[in-house]
Amino acid sequence: MSKTNYELAVEPRSEMGSAAVRRLRKAGKIPAVIYSHGAETQPLLVDAGEWKALSKHDFNLLTLRQGRKKTAAVVKEVQENFLKSQVTHIDFQEVKMDEKITASIPVRPSHGDIAGVSKGGILEQAIHEIEVSCLPGDLPEHFDVDITALEIGESLHIGEIVMPENVELVSDPELVAFHITKPISEAAAAAEEAAKGEEAAEAENAEAQE
Repeated sequence: MSKTNYELAVEPRSEMGSAAVRRLRKAGKIPAVIYSHGAETQPLLVDAGEWKALSKHDFNLLTLRQGRKKTAAVVKEVQENFLKSQVTHIDFQEVKMDEKITASIPVRPSHGDIAGVSKGGILEQAIHEIEVSCLPGDLPEHFDVDITALEIGESLHIGEIVMPENVELVSDPELVAFHITKPISEAAAAAEEAAKGEEAAEAENAEAQE
């Protein structure tokens, strides 16, 4: 778990409407809002270049800096125009450092040779994020999961991922995060054998009934 303090400069946004938004984006600004409990939603602007640089890092908690005011927040949603490779809008949620929150944390396999893959198996990742609950300061930036011991046909469930201290798993622990499947040729052969077995069983039943 990294304790890097990520900061992002923001500024208030007064211009509204689609025409104003297009002008702001052309000027290198990203429209944004921050939601706060018990307060009105505040429209903001973020520098596109600064956001792009920040996005190269794994983070969940960051500090929004507006003049001398600093606000702890998490990213709630990032909207993108994939055709233009452009971030079009960002939603932030203000958090209190002494109040627990629920957040989605990225899950990724750790580096290293995987036993089943080295024998021809195929790694499948079914879950890319899991939900946890904790204080904002305890939020993991990501989970690196050791799956090097997984053999062909074996799975690793969410409940097997070790939670850091003071972090509670919210997602269903029975969900499969990683699975090593048989090579496609083997899987097809196994399915064919199973089908032949079923056909033979049906034929025997039919003969027995005659």
